[in-house]
Amino acid sequence: MEIKNILNKPYTERQRMDFIVTNNHRQGYEIRETSSALEAWGYTAEEITEQEKQQHNLEIDNKIAELELLAISDIREGNKENIQVYTDVINSLKNSKL
Repeated sequence: MEIKNILNKPYTERQRMDFIVTNNHRQGYEIRETSSALEAWGYTAEEITEQEKQQHNLEIDNKIAELELLAISDIREGNKENIQVYTDVINSLKNSKL
């Protein structure tokens, strides 16, 4: 995380509230109060990219798990064509992970 904005002391209660509304409520930054200022902390571009990558991969893992559950009945019935389709889709999803 990095500092995105600072409100140095002294500040009025109104300035404090405006800072919090602008930086926390609107921008989603974490507000930290120090002895000399209010600081708005937010994620770096690299951290945001990493979070998006993890979210993407989690969605793929969830879809793979869902497909594996759907394939169980075809495995039990020996439905080789359907099993192959599930396998191909699952492998394709695994290859699309970041």
